[in-house]
Amino acid sequence: MTQSAPLRATLRPLDLAQHLFEVELVVPAEALGQGAVLSLPAWTPGSYLVRDYARFLDRVRLLKGRREVALDKVDKQSWALPASKTDLCLRYRVYANDLTVRTNHVDATHAQIIPAATFLYLQGQLERPVEVRFEGFPAGWQVASALPNKQGAYLARDFDTLVDSPFELGTFRRRKFLSGGTHFELAFTGLHNGDEARIAAATEKIVAAAGAIFGGFPFQRYLFLFTFAPKLRGGLEHRDCTSLIADSHSLDQPEGYYSLFQLVAHEFFHAWNVKRLHDAVLGPFDYSRENPTRLLWFHEGLTSYMEYLIVLRAGVVPWSHAAKELARGWSEETQRPGRLEQSLEESSYDAWIRLYKPHEFSPNSSVSYYAKGELVAWLMDATLRIGSGGKAGLPEYFALLWTRHGETGLHDADLRQAFEELSGLDPAPFWAAYISGRAELDANLLHQAYGLDLLASAPWEKLSAEAQADPMASARARAWTGLVLNSGAPTVQNVIPESPAAQAGLSFGMELLAVDGWRTSSTAEAQKALATPGVGAQVRVLASDRGRVQEFQVRLAENPERSHRLVARAAATAGQRRAFKASYGQAFPVAAAKRGKRS
Repeated sequence: MTQSAPLRATLRPLDLAQHLFEVELVVPAEALGQGAVLSLPAWTPGSYLVRDYARFLDRVRLLKGRREVALDKVDKQSWALPASKTDLCLRYRVYANDLTVRTNHVDATHAQIIPAATFLYLQGQLERPVEVRFEGFPAGWQVASALPNKQGAYLARDFDTLVDSPFELGTFRRRKFLSGGTHFELAFTGLHNGDEARIAAATEKIVAAAGAIFGGFPFQRYLFLFTFAPKLRGGLEHRDCTSLIADSHSLDQPEGYYSLFQLVAHEFFHAWNVKRLHDAVLGPFDYSRENPTRLLWFHEGLTSYMEYLIVLRAGVVPWSHAAKELARGWSEETQRPGRLEQSLEESSYDAWIRLYKPHEFSPNSSVSYYAKGELVAWLMDATLRIGSGGKAGLPEYFALLWTRHGETGLHDADLRQAFEELSGLDPAPFWAAYISGRAELDANLLHQAYGLDLLASAPWEKLSAEAQADPMASARARAWTGLVLNSGAPTVQNVIPESPAAQAGLSFGMELLAVDGWRTSSTAEAQKALATPGVGAQVRVLASDRGRVQEFQVRLAENPERSHRLVARAAATAGQRRAFKASYGQAFPVAAAKRGKRS
């Protein structure tokens, strides 16, 4: 079979200080017999939001020799090419000043090229190969890419492969290691306060722990792109590489490393879950519009939990940190009002319009398939252990799914069937409660499976001994309005439904000017003034709403918020201890003193 002639793309810097580069795209004549339409993707796989990358692209022009030919723009991201018996050359300019894992960023120090935001594709010809070259960039710059390089050209067998292969250009630092016969490469861009040798060593352990779940790696070469910049964090998975961004100043504490290692584990696990083991609707893609799926809870939520198992099995994060983070997530999600309004399936399907486009009321009407999905995955792991007598958990679940559906696409029925086979339980009740339904999360499953308890504490129970002895301090800790204020000025960020503040009529965006006649110029002042009268008291709140000052009467209720600690039971059975070791790869933790009530 004769291979189609490739699209040939060449990238050149225009003004790196102004974040500008140019793309020259040569379209082969064989693709132009009837004319063609070139389009830029509106989104990139792994990030479920239409980003309209075309807004960063301009000066699109068609060249015939030195002559510029009129080019018809047919929609926001597409241009029509005329029929031609010769190759056609197209050039356009790209503005790149958004440093995320989903968008281009070029400056005098480096260039991060995200293919979906950069390269046009031929409609109806996604299978056509693409060659990419770089010219005119500063001397000494290297290129990191998961694509093979042949005589200066990076070769993608089709457009889907190109989209899955970001490029990093610059003077980055390289590290390499070999694991299970697969070559791994790490490219570090940007300054930071960490130890790259430690990061590389941890990454090698993470890779081995993840690969052990599946019996090896589905690729011969894999690339980790690490970028460091202040106050940033993010990751985006690809088939044979991943893009990671971390805070330059976060590695002065162990928790900074732990967070980075979890990010590495999360994105690397996606090499299986979503890039290969995926909902059948997630590929081949329609790059022009949304591609909704009801399985993002599986692809992202379960991966968010598996990152804990992987780093714990790898021995690069201690159980104490994982327990703290899991308990924190439990506290947040079990008190989020939206947990009673939206299921994980609904959250998955509406990701394009809700999760990535939140508004003020979102915490009260929706859940995250990441955050809640992680906790449901925890309960699923526990349920599998309970049903199988400790023999199977999520690692075995994924191994089974990989064996059966690795590259063929899977459906909800496949997930249910694997659950039933491993646990011996009917999957319908679990799905009805936690995936298609909105049931409260049941911490008793964690108790049964692993001998772990989630202990809940009220705000006044967490006060110091001195504060608990102070009646005023205790009264303030008990009082609650249901207002969530911004961290700076006392502006209403959220109002919990049916709370005292909601019943009084306070709403989003209002600025609190005074409480019981006292001026409140900061959030701290407002919170103290609101709580001081104590439970049952009524406070007068003066608030400004779009310039109009109004008074509200708020009767204080007892604070329903609870924080959780995850503790190991001293009386845990041998079976529970074995199940813990089977899931987390570590010995059962030393039992901690119990403070608080079981959830």
